[in-house]
Amino acid sequence: MRRAGVGLVGTLLLATALAVCFVGTHAAAADVTLTYSDWHLAEDVWGKSLNQALDEFEKQNPGIKVQREPVALAQRDVKFTTAIRAGKGPDVFSLDSNPVKLYIQEGWVKDLAPFIEKEGGKKWLDDFYPISLQPLTEQGKVYGVPVNTLAMVYLMNKEMFKAANAKLPKSWNDFREVSKTLTRATQPGGPVDQWGTTLVMAQACFDLRFSVVLRGFGGDFLTPDQKRSALNTLEAKQAFTFIVDMILNDRSMPPGVAQVDCTAARRLFANKKVAMVIGTMFDPSIINGMNPKLDTWNVIEMIPVPQKAGAKSPIRSTLYQKSIFMNANTQHPEEAWKLLKYLTDEKRGRKWWDDSQLPSSRKSVNETYAPIKQNRFAQVVISEIPHATFLPLIPQWPEILETFRQALQAAVAGSKRPERALEDAHNQIESILARK
Repeated sequence: MRRAGVGLVGTLLLATALAVCFVGTHAAAADVTLTYSDWHLAEDVWGKSLNQALDEFEKQNPGIKVQREPVALAQRDVKFTTAIRAGKGPDVFSLDSNPVKLYIQEGWVKDLAPFIEKEGGKKWLDDFYPISLQPLTEQGKVYGVPVNTLAMVYLMNKEMFKAANAKLPKSWNDFREVSKTLTRATQPGGPVDQWGTTLVMAQACFDLRFSVVLRGFGGDFLTPDQKRSALNTLEAKQAFTFIVDMILNDRSMPPGVAQVDCTAARRLFANKKVAMVIGTMFDPSIINGMNPKLDTWNVIEMIPVPQKAGAKSPIRSTLYQKSIFMNANTQHPEEAWKLLKYLTDEKRGRKWWDDSQLPSSRKSVNETYAPIKQNRFAQVVISEIPHATFLPLIPQWPEILETFRQALQAAVAGSKRPERALEDAHNQIESILARK
């Protein structure tokens, strides 16, 4: 009996030890590493802000580690899509609105409806601007959560306007005349070294810039159903000719404008070489970093995009939006949702403003957070959201945009007459849209 008792105790001790080992092993296995990829991780201000937020997320969720993967914006989609096709890729990642429909149609991002339903479904979504959900929704399913929704506007240097005795433009005619006035030599007898404005004509950021000129004239790239080219309209012809004339006839844009991308445009503005650029809330902090002596926040003014007199369309601008998505390949959907929800919640919305002065896609943040309500720039950008829309959300859009951009380049280079360049672009886009 005694020996049997010892055996029983020993067996119990062994079972307990094994149980402890199993629990310990199970706890270790429960630790999850998520990868998060974002082009802003590669930037100084945004990167610091994001890393701080991710550090806090790890503290709040000790069983989840976040591996950060910066990605250059120019290489983002190639890197993401190549990895996702191979069954890999980051668990959670950010996109702007342009490629979203392609990611949805190809099945590269996970339907978030089951997760959103647990948060309250429609009630939870009602805090976001309705238009912000448009690019993220397909057949009633929601595939991403918006972070920042911004309308494009014009940035002005008030000191340069004052020095040239120029007034802020209210129409496109005003804009053209003011641009001529601001194009001048800053030293008596010297060469022209200051210009009224510049346009981004290089591939990077062209879409968000020229589109506001086109829409400001009441035109657009495509018809409302996005099945035909709209470049044969009077409004499109007027916008196209307007820009070509400013470059070739007025010479109110700096030499080499055909090669200017958004970084070069900001640098021209930061160094007081141009007085007006198209941009939005993310531009002032970047411009300030380029030239802290500019006193950016006091020197800049923001105004809505001009609109042609008599234009029937209420749309005069373009929306930029950053949203967060879950990879369809993720092995940790519950943990990925925790991270995605965290990055898009109200508290983070206030943080993104505090760190980078970016308004939120959440109405509750923009309408209740005092620093946003009191910021004159934010109020201009937010008030323009009802007068803006996204670029065409169709898979053919990148090819359509590049076709148009090349036509504008040809007109500015003089290799084609503006009318012919635009007509050729219209016909090519019709062909692109007609493909099966």
